[in-house]
Amino acid sequence: MPLRPALFATLLAAVSFVPLPAAPVGPAAKLIAHFGMELIPGEGAWFKVTYNSAERIPAAALPPRYGTPRLVGTSIYALITREDFSAMHRLKTDEIWHFYQGDPIELLLLHPDGRGEVVTLGSDPLAGQQPQYTVKAGTWMGARPAKATPEAYALFGCTMAPGFDYADYEPGYREPLQKQFPAQAALIGALTRNEFIAPPAESAPMTPAPTQPTVFLPTAVAPITVSPGVELRELVGLVGYAKTTRTSVAHFALAPGKTTGLSYMKTGEEYFLVTKGRGTVVVGDVTAPVEPGTIVFLAPTVRHSITAAPDSPLEFYAVSTPAFSPDDYVPVKD
Repeated sequence: MPLRPALFATLLAAVSFVPLPAAPVGPAAKLIAHFGMELIPGEGAWFKVTYNSAERIPAAALPPRYGTPRLVGTSIYALITREDFSAMHRLKTDEIWHFYQGDPIELLLLHPDGRGEVVTLGSDPLAGQQPQYTVKAGTWMGARPAKATPEAYALFGCTMAPGFDYADYEPGYREPLQKQFPAQAALIGALTRNEFIAPPAESAPMTPAPTQPTVFLPTAVAPITVSPGVELRELVGLVGYAKTTRTSVAHFALAPGKTTGLSYMKTGEEYFLVTKGRGTVVVGDVTAPVEPGTIVFLAPTVRHSITAAPDSPLEFYAVSTPAFSPDDYVPVKD
């Protein structure tokens, strides 16, 4: 969700003292530039989409765990370094890894039956390396180059059928995974970033308690200027006019040509409902027009922004569940 101004100082202070990760060097940097790769939100590896099928599989034809339609298939190029590793996560679909070039990959797998193992992906099968490997659905996985040097990297591909969807992605948290798989605790620690040490607290113990039922208009709430031309009214939520831990509702008003800026939520889901004006929304790699009545669904870890048209103001409601928390918010630099 776009940045809440009341929380800006807290977030800025936290971000200001976090050292920036080292930029990739050598062949890794050249490949990233050549393919126009971007970092995968949350997971942290570099990627470039190479194929999205033009057809979708209806939900009724898929296993119940999906619930909604999926692309028939997808594929990507991916690149990891020791700094930009693939953090622990799991998917609802089998994922096939294809090794292309660089240093061998150390792929940690934590299976649903409690087993843990490390598979080495590489170009030398006679040395025990796997040029291709399938990670089964529901298996926790994380990967980095086996070589521990700043210039170490690996270029590989991933294909999935049905295709990848952010709704099928679940981040892994260090502490519960280490407790469940103690023999792999050290490598789990290396393949989880500090923002994923422990899951967010459940909403039930959070304060404040829900407000008594109330009826009010958005105009009853004073607007806050987020940035020039961008105003926000906090209607429902932790700091809203009506307070609850379960849901946030905010009203945004953008002057012509103004934008919320890119951001994403680690675990929260978001929904935008456009009520006035015209503009564009960015959801991952997709840019789409919006107008009154447009609904935008945003799964966790998907970076997004919304921008008013140059000749039109734009108003929309932003809903998030559970209620917006600064700990769950990640701004993305352009």
